[in-house]
Amino acid sequence: MRSVILSILLATSASFAYADVIARYAMGPETLVLSYRDDQHIRVDRGQMAYSIINGDQATAIISQGGAQIVMNVDDMGDVIASAQQGQSISIPDTHAVSLKPTKEFSNIAGFKGRLYIASDGANSYRTVLTDSPAVIEASDALRQFFRRFAGAMKNDRGNKLLALENSFKDQAERGVLYVEGGFKLLSISQEPRPSGHYTPPPIGIQFNMPAASR
Repeated sequence: MRSVILSILLATSASFAYADVIARYAMGPETLVLSYRDDQHIRVDRGQMAYSIINGDQATAIISQGGAQIVMNVDDMGDVIASAQQGQSISIPDTHAVSLKPTKEFSNIAGFKGRLYIASDGANSYRTVLTDSPAVIEASDALRQFFRRFAGAMKNDRGNKLLALENSFKDQAERGVLYVEGGFKLLSISQEPRPSGHYTPPPIGIQFNMPAASR
């Protein structure tokens, strides 16, 4: 749970055929950057060390660590994702335990007006600001599509619960996410051209960055 209007623009270069939706969010100490062309081309960059790509049917996670770049097919690592979460204290509530209650308070975030909601997962309550702005809904729906794809790769009950929770609010008019208490806030939304290669993942495997040979 804590989990732009697209218009046709003329490209100035043949390498840029589209004006993609670019949304930037503050998520804890990091900046999360969403790039969205359509449901088949989504990229999420988290900080400088990790990003993930949906390109058609393929979902790929890329992590840079210790001078190496690790590229993983998410469908092939479903069991790894599931087992890595077994020892975590994070619990995913059942759909019937989740609620969103609108208030009469409003807030302006990143230039968008949104309504304050009180969200509850059955155990805790927190504040969230949602809007019916088409621009924010476009970006939020893209993020939902992205996380839905990765939740489906979990191949377990936790992933199924995440999918059910996401599905329970998909028809809400005010579903554009501006802010979630605990560390998620929209910073900006724009339309920026991205080359097709922006959505093309590197080859699966581990690649090492070799230092340049001394002369």
